[in-house]
Amino acid sequence: MLSQIMSLSPRRLFAVGLVLAGIALGILLIILWQVGLFDSAPPPATIQSAVESVRQEQQEQVQDSDDSAQVQAQQQGEEPAEQQAQAEAAQTQQEQGDSAADPGSDEEQQAQATAEQEAASTDDAQEQPEQEQGSEQQQSSEESEPQQAQEQSQQSEQVGEQAEQEVMTAETPELADLAGTWVLSAQGTSFVGYRIGEEIADIGTTTAVGRTGEIEVTLEFDGVAIGSVTIVADLRTLRSDQSFRDGALRTRGIESDTYPFATFVLTEPIPIEALPIDEETLSVTVQGTLDLHGVTNAVSIALEGQYVDGLVVIVGSTEIALADYNIEKPTTARVFSIDDVGIMEFQLVLELAP
Repeated sequence: MLSQIMSLSPRRLFAVGLVLAGIALGILLIILWQVGLFDSAPPPATIQSAVESVRQEQQEQVQDSDDSAQVQAQQQGEEPAEQQAQAEAAQTQQEQGDSAADPGSDEEQQAQATAEQEAASTDDAQEQPEQEQGSEQQQSSEESEPQQAQEQSQQSEQVGEQAEQEVMTAETPELADLAGTWVLSAQGTSFVGYRIGEEIADIGTTTAVGRTGEIEVTLEFDGVAIGSVTIVADLRTLRSDQSFRDGALRTRGIESDTYPFATFVLTEPIPIEALPIDEETLSVTVQGTLDLHGVTNAVSIALEGQYVDGLVVIVGSTEIALADYNIEKPTTARVFSIDDVGIMEFQLVLELAP
């Protein structure tokens, strides 16, 4: 085969070389994509990004509601016109049927036709002014229809803007009105995860980020202070940009198959003096316990919170030393090293339970 290639003309030899080089480059790019060279870790959770995502979702819901209202209004406007057309068609058919069923004698029909002609010739002079007046009314009605449609469109837009403004500028509640049990909301994005530095073959130094949305949260507020908080995360559902990493953590490292849940419990109440609104952010460091990998330790977590249109958005993070929880670093043939200290982070969107 080599002799056949060497016997090719220089032009064909150059073409074959380009094809082989393209195939090799494609294979290399596929390998680099598989090992995650082109993946980038998501940025750390911030209160600004969390609030922005919630508000964007609320605006989309308002827009969808306005679109549905406009479609429903158009359908309601079309239905009476269709019903009127059907009624007119039915009346015409009925009149034709009655005429065919009772035609009368020829003399009666001729006499009736003669009487109608005389009546028509007599009333021509009277009908002409009425026709002119009717024509003027019809023209006036045709000219007013676009104006009415424009007014209805403006009214619909005003109603939509007013509804959106009411959502965005709802009255600020009193702290006592917010007392009760707060749980995860279906709006926004809530997660618990980790962030840790590592060195991987073919990639180099990178930041591993894994997150899960399989969490349960309960927060109790009495109108003066947050008395209790419990956060439970299912570590078996942690997902990162590398499937081999996620699989390794099930039996090594945090060993999620053996220790499936991580639990945070608040140990000291969090006093709330005022509700953070209008881009205001409540920043506080809370005390609690973290149960991870079968070990429970006291932890301090820096939190930021904000009240957004009936929802409470919270982000927080704290450093976790692997040795404090008896976690052995899961090095493999591809993972050369892992940092001794990682970060536990979370983002929560809560609503008052009914």
